[in-house]
Amino acid sequence: MREAHDAIAALGVRVVAVGAGSAAQAGRLLASGMPFACLVDADGALSAALGLGRFGPGVLFRADTYRNYLRAWWRGARQGARTGSARQRSGVALFDAEGRLRWLYRSSTVGDYPALGDVFETLRHAARA
Repeated sequence: MREAHDAIAALGVRVVAVGAGSAAQAGRLLASGMPFACLVDADGALSAALGLGRFGPGVLFRADTYRNYLRAWWRGARQGARTGSARQRSGVALFDAEGRLRWLYRSSTVGDYPALGDVFETLRHAARA
């Protein structure tokens, strides 16, 4: 999403990253040049409201989990100090200007995110509505 920020902003959309980590981690992301706001869902209220839930214990042994880690590593991502649960399911949610949920992607494993093309198609469709 960081790399696509300008194209997303051109659609008139604001991006807010919400993580289950700590305020210190959000601060490090912002200091590293993150182009959008970073919030922390420390008590898991947003994750619960979106029904993201947690992965079962077996997810850490799945091949696609390791593929996602390797892909991120090759792109330069490095695991920092971990806070929260490694089993917390991530997702991407798109809300309209009135705060209504328009689209939700729930990850199927660690490091699973929707293709940017799918996100852009959803954003373009929402912009036309």
